[in-house]
Amino acid sequence: MNHDHALTDAIRLHIRMGHGDHARELLDASLKRDPDHAEHLYLRGTLNAAAGANRAALADFDGALRLLPGLPPVLFSRGLILFRLERMDEALTDFETLADIQPDSVDVWTNIGIIHTREGRPEAAIKSLRRASLLAPESPLVLRMLANALRDVGEYSESTRLHRMVVESTPADPAALTDYALSLLSLGEIVKAHEQYQRALVTAPGDQTALAGIYMTSNELGMGDVVAALMDYESLLAYGKVATEDQIDLDVLRETVLKHEQLLWEPAGRSTKAGKQSPMLDLSEASPFSRFQRMITRHVERRMRAIGQSSDILGHPWLATVPRKWRLQSWITVLEEGGQQTPHIHPAGWLSGVFYVDAGSPRVSGAGDLVFGRAQQDLPLQRRMPERRHRPIGGELVMFPSYFFHNTTPYAGDGPRISLAFDVIPVER
Repeated sequence: MNHDHALTDAIRLHIRMGHGDHARELLDASLKRDPDHAEHLYLRGTLNAAAGANRAALADFDGALRLLPGLPPVLFSRGLILFRLERMDEALTDFETLADIQPDSVDVWTNIGIIHTREGRPEAAIKSLRRASLLAPESPLVLRMLANALRDVGEYSESTRLHRMVVESTPADPAALTDYALSLLSLGEIVKAHEQYQRALVTAPGDQTALAGIYMTSNELGMGDVVAALMDYESLLAYGKVATEDQIDLDVLRETVLKHEQLLWEPAGRSTKAGKQSPMLDLSEASPFSRFQRMITRHVERRMRAIGQSSDILGHPWLATVPRKWRLQSWITVLEEGGQQTPHIHPAGWLSGVFYVDAGSPRVSGAGDLVFGRAQQDLPLQRRMPERRHRPIGGELVMFPSYFFHNTTPYAGDGPRISLAFDVIPVER
């Protein structure tokens, strides 16, 4: 075995054993000697991808593909990174190229279907996912994605049938349970949907989608006490102007946000309409958002201490999974004239929030307000939901449980409405 093969084997062994730092040291040294080592570029790309360094991973995968065009593992990895960066057309091109090379790959067809779903093309998604289901007819993931796409085109009965099959095969999967519940809810089966959301919460007590679903179904079933506890705005919603206290220069932050090179107009699969949104921001110390990250971290820690000391919400289901370890993720939203965000939750988070860099100058009372409690509009819900409306101001920080439905009213004003949203993401030990 020559030195190169021995080095590559050692790097792969470090990666398999979870010794990423050692593997990176060897890769960096190797690539300094030989920048055109395709396999080492690929391996370093996988490390960068695992660390969330998406742009660095993309550069490594691009380098590897320049040297070895069309290599399937690298194409697949680059497609996933492009998806993370919300460069959907490029991601789709990589996966469609792979489909020509590996037409019997379930993962390739599934990812094509997921991209079409994200891009708002459910018919194309169904076509790709049916291809995947022929290759793997018992795959719970494929069946669930297909069922979700069928719900998107109004095929509620077929969607529900497939979701039922998935739940029968994976009864402890909270995502399967909540997707099944949503399909039942679309059919107006409120009681059955409520039961599935409850099952999901028992299976995964921190599931924000389950909590949001229980809120919707409890409201429809007239369970006022449950609704009042889940949407206890006085105890669970926090806001205040913090920019001055934390010495945040709003003009500088505003300029940094508006010149961000990855702002996308109405990104697919997001709630932003008539506005721009970024992928996840780099919050490292070297980034222009490091001061913002430190500010949010301080206020999140303060908020979590206050929540833990509050006697008003003892026993609340949201508190069953207060994260011991967590990380922040954040993104930019810029609403232009007529811009708004449709009702949504943040299922990946535990605590969420938004910092207003510039609330704009609304010309109409209520334009650009933040609204809590209003569920998504494609469901047959009849009862009025308890809402809380808030008019944001520049330099203000608002925090709320991630299961809270929230949206904005259409913005009409002079200058853009600029905010930085964030999630507290639980990290497993």
